Amino acid sequence: MPEWKQEIRKQLAPLNLSPTREEEIIEELSGHLENLYEEIIAEGTTSEKAYGEVLSSLNQSDLLAELRATERTVAVDPIPDGLLNSGHFFTGLKQDLRYAARMLRKTPGFTAVAVLTLALGIGANTAVFTIVNTFLLNPLPVEHASQLAAINTAQAKKTSEPLDLRPLSFLNLKDYRGKNHVFSSLAGYSSPMALTMSAGSESQRVFAEVVTGNYFDTLGIHPWMGRFFQPDEDTTPGANPVAVIGHAAWQARFGSASDILGRTIKLNNVAFTIIRVAPQGFKGVNAIFGPDLWVPSMMAEQVLPAQQQNALRDRAVLTFAGAGRLRPGVSLSQAQADLRTIAVALESEYPDANQGQTVTLQPLTQAALAANQRQGLLFGSALLMAIVGFVLLIACSNVANLLLARAAARRQEIAVRMALGASRWRLVRQLLTESVLLGLFSGILGFFFGYGGCQLLWSFRPAEFAQNLVDPHLNANVFVFVLVVALFTGLVFGIAPALRSSRTPVVEALKEETRTAGRSASRVTLANSLLVGQVAVSLVLLVTAALFLRSVQHEYLITPGFETKNLTVFLLYPGQLGYDRTRTEQFYKDARDRLATVPGVVSVSWAANLPLFSRAETGVVMEGQEQQKKSEAISSVVNTIDLDYLSTMGIPLLAGREFTQNDREGAAPVAIINDTMAGRYWPNQDPLGKRIQLPGQKEFRQIVGIVKTADYQKLGEAPQSCVYVPLRQNYSDSMVLYVRTEHEPSQMIPSLQSEIRNIDPALPIDDIRTGTKVIEQALWGAKMGVGLLGVFGFLALVLASIGLYGIMAYSVNQRRREIGIRMALGAGQASVLHLILRQGMMLVICGVGIGLMLSILLGRALSKFLYGVGASDPASLIGASLVLLTVALLACYLPARRASQVDPIIALHES
Repeated sequence: MPEWKQEIRKQLAPLNLSPTREEEIIEELSGHLENLYEEIIAEGTTSEKAYGEVLSSLNQSDLLAELRATERTVAVDPIPDGLLNSGHFFTGLKQDLRYAARMLRKTPGFTAVAVLTLALGIGANTAVFTIVNTFLLNPLPVEHASQLAAINTAQAKKTSEPLDLRPLSFLNLKDYRGKNHVFSSLAGYSSPMALTMSAGSESQRVFAEVVTGNYFDTLGIHPWMGRFFQPDEDTTPGANPVAVIGHAAWQARFGSASDILGRTIKLNNVAFTIIRVAPQGFKGVNAIFGPDLWVPSMMAEQVLPAQQQNALRDRAVLTFAGAGRLRPGVSLSQAQADLRTIAVALESEYPDANQGQTVTLQPLTQAALAANQRQGLLFGSALLMAIVGFVLLIACSNVANLLLARAAARRQEIAVRMALGASRWRLVRQLLTESVLLGLFSGILGFFFGYGGCQLLWSFRPAEFAQNLVDPHLNANVFVFVLVVALFTGLVFGIAPALRSSRTPVVEALKEETRTAGRSASRVTLANSLLVGQVAVSLVLLVTAALFLRSVQHEYLITPGFETKNLTVFLLYPGQLGYDRTRTEQFYKDARDRLATVPGVVSVSWAANLPLFSRAETGVVMEGQEQQKKSEAISSVVNTIDLDYLSTMGIPLLAGREFTQNDREGAAPVAIINDTMAGRYWPNQDPLGKRIQLPGQKEFRQIVGIVKTADYQKLGEAPQSCVYVPLRQNYSDSMVLYVRTEHEPSQMIPSLQSEIRNIDPALPIDDIRTGTKVIEQALWGAKMGVGLLGVFGFLALVLASIGLYGIMAYSVNQRRREIGIRMALGAGQASVLHLILRQGMMLVICGVGIGLMLSILLGRALSKFLYGVGASDPASLIGASLVLLTVALLACYLPARRASQVDPIIALHES
């Protein structure tokens, strides 16, 4: 048996204490050292190692300092500087980590519950941050993204219309590239466009971008295999039909075939040779949606729609956005000034195409998201980050309560350490080390939870665009975020219990029996306060989820201005199979005639725009009004439609007439406008008979009809202008076929497809959407956001309920003696049950009251993002409160029921 008294006497020798006092201290401490030694032996440690650990604990303690401050001692000489241990801090840290790991291993149940609780909170934060990092913080996997600028056409003068960023013409792009002094490289790229790809006997829809030859070099992209475009492949129109395929498209469409390089595919019935596979993760410079293929700009005529096929020769055809890499030392403002000087010269030299136009520059990372997309993502990301932050706060509160309860059982251990001379700071550091170690373990598990959550979330993306949507990716930002959150979490939930534990009164604690040690009133108050906060925050999250859920429900009830029931749309592109105009027009007629004869079909028509996916065009001119310059032209949605479109869509005609067979090429150009445009530009007038000029057209069109305004770009949008023009006067080789049926269209789709295939079996018919699906796609982002809110709200509810159950169960366990006395004095099971329930539910009701007030305040802040729901929506407030109260009642009932079954005799015999 080790002789502890001799070791303690060595420690006390420098203090020159009185013999009596010295013997008292030696007797007291030797017993505690022996207990510590036996605890370590019981864990399976060898006697030599246990002896060393106890001795090290004694040597590293602040015993001398504590006793010197409280006992009468003679002055001693200070330790010479040369004997100080410069590595003491790191030695102590290593010891703290080893001791913390041993304590966590000693209580596996507590460790598992704490790690799992925190991992859920950290995992939720990791999942949301990964999405934020992918789309907002690091949207482009390119080289030195901060050096890249996006170049777009803009109006030279400010107007009442919002800033409309448009592409550049190819010829203007060439001039900017050749005449600028600020870019080391300037490339151009189109937006992704749908093409028909034929590989062997199969045809399928793909998305492609037309890019200049230096596109990949400008971005600093290195290929996965093969080569990118060479300079001579981007000089002669139509001479080099080559293509670069995306890594995801190579895997999904060609099964990662090793012989992909050199393969021939047909795009819009033109043979192309695949020369390169883009690197993994690169899907263009759009942060959300990317193409499957890239083709050189000199092949524009072969792949662009009919109205853009002269893009290489006409300055009025705006097709390419610019991406430039700034020279070293050149700022974005300097680059914009340089390019605007060139824009002024181009306006003077080519006034017909460039009048009133200039250029505007912005960081390419910012241009990766459209303005409306960025605003929505910023709001959604901020809201979700705040919510998962609160979820993590609830998890921290739970673990803090666990630590407070655990501290009561460790009072004697802490008292012994203090009796051995440990300072308060030393104890706080040790306890925080345990907390931070818990946080790190939770961070590791939470990282995997977060990554799995991202993959699960992304599995719900629309199947038809799955491989074109950018995948959430992990990088150093995510790992650093998880590490910081884990460390911060360990400090947050550990600091309050550590500070309170370090105030343990030594003499009182050493006289206590461990199993009867209870929590002080201050500890109970802190734990209850944390619990009330958990309930309040949980209710806020539940109410927020309920508000947005009801908002989406109301959005489903929005009348978009057209009838979606029993509507089916087919996206067909006959021009991409090599149809000329005559054959395409005949196809349109044959498809209408054949489908109209199918039993159950009410009406059939064609239109250029897909519902809720239209795009506004700038440059509409009103004859006789003040718009004398193109820079002052207005914006409007323009839709080319066939006969019977309005009746097929269920759009009411308010005045005038619909298009007829006589509105054909060679006849007087006509147009139909919506009532928003009529009221905005001809107030208190009759617009019928007025004339307008559309962008890119020279003739004026006479207004022959006025229809009711619909939603063109998103559900519930602010009313905007729209112009309809007849298909027979505005030919297009890419149209959308609309079919209205008597009953649910899903059962009729096979017969409709069969009729179209009878016209041309080679025509791809793989993009078919019902009216219901169109609405669901328009609300996909909102649905995903609400789904996440619901998941995080449910997680907060579960964590808060666990916390409530834990504190009530612990309270019952500590009050067993009191409950036994009450029952011995005549209290029945019902009264004990009521007592415990009242104690728990009072805390819950306080939390609910605070949560309701906070929810109403938050609802007012979010009101502009809600549709059809008020900030203090009674259904959301009452529903969330009832759910929380019900779950809380169950969490309180279980411990209360156990308390009511306490045997008074057994409880009274417990000390």
